[in-house]
Amino acid sequence: MVVMSFVLSAIMNSDVATLYQGVKICCVAAIFVCIYIHAQHLEGRQFYAISVTVLCVGLLFFLMSKYAVPAFYVVLGDGRQGSLFAFPGVLWKTCAFFIGFVIVGMLFDGRAKKIAVTAFIIGFYLLIADSSRTGFIIFALVVLLMGLLGLYTRPKTVVGAFIGCVCAGILGLLLYSGGFTSMNPDDAPLVLDRLAAGDPVRMQMLVDGVAHSLECLPLGCGFGTTVSDVEGGVMVVHNAYLSSVGDLGLGGLMGLAILMFSPVLFFFTRLYKYSALKYKPARDLAYAVAAFGGVAGYILLLMLHPFSTELSEWGIWIVMVSALSVMSQRMTNDDPELKYQLGA
Repeated sequence: MVVMSFVLSAIMNSDVATLYQGVKICCVAAIFVCIYIHAQHLEGRQFYAISVTVLCVGLLFFLMSKYAVPAFYVVLGDGRQGSLFAFPGVLWKTCAFFIGFVIVGMLFDGRAKKIAVTAFIIGFYLLIADSSRTGFIIFALVVLLMGLLGLYTRPKTVVGAFIGCVCAGILGLLLYSGGFTSMNPDDAPLVLDRLAAGDPVRMQMLVDGVAHSLECLPLGCGFGTTVSDVEGGVMVVHNAYLSSVGDLGLGGLMGLAILMFSPVLFFFTRLYKYSALKYKPARDLAYAVAAFGGVAGYILLLMLHPFSTELSEWGIWIVMVSALSVMSQRMTNDDPELKYQLGA
């Protein structure tokens, strides 16, 4: 439906660029099929290993850019950090989307604790360096899902981990900028300042996006036309759902919504089936919840970022949906010979 919306919008607006973007989406779809098929052969622990590797590689390139090759280092005027490999606004994705698998390996799957804890610290460091508000919101969402899972499966472990995190957080506040001076709002971490400041620019984008979408019903005005004039410059509206209406019409919004929410529907359907099983594969459930956190985070991401046809933007969704598919299928397998409990 999304591809058809590109075609219809291109024809109605005589816009070759929109048709070209539709071709790019077709290429993304082909890559999705390839990754989805191959992901069916992976296990939860392999997704954990992939996540640890991704975080380590992300740290390596960031530190290399910052200290070894300063020409590749990027720092914005407000202090957000990144590199030519992952600009500020991109660096955080490594942590926020893959951290769920690391938490499962650390708390629920008996993986090497030192490696898992190190990977978690690496991810949080990258998140702090980027200081993305979206990143912290998605990170909090994934951690919350892991906490709810833990309360269901291993309440003592989660309560202990929560107390430890609270103590570590208090200690971090006391040490930040030297002792109790961290309580001074002027010394607060950058991301807290950005969260407290709000985002009037984004609000103006939403207002302009709604107005443009209503003008362009029902088939849209062409890809990239949903823009807003903010702070003296024209920017694409940072809401993919609004952009899909303004660019591609109602068909674009419906297609995007189906892509985003159908994996969620399938997951909850399988979760209901899981609840009725006699032999419950708890470890597979944990990895499925981690993947679901990534999918839910991407749904949230599209509410705060532009609609894109780039593989670099869709790649994370492809990986998370593929992981959710395979792990949710395995958690509903009722063969007692294949079941193992958390920490087994």
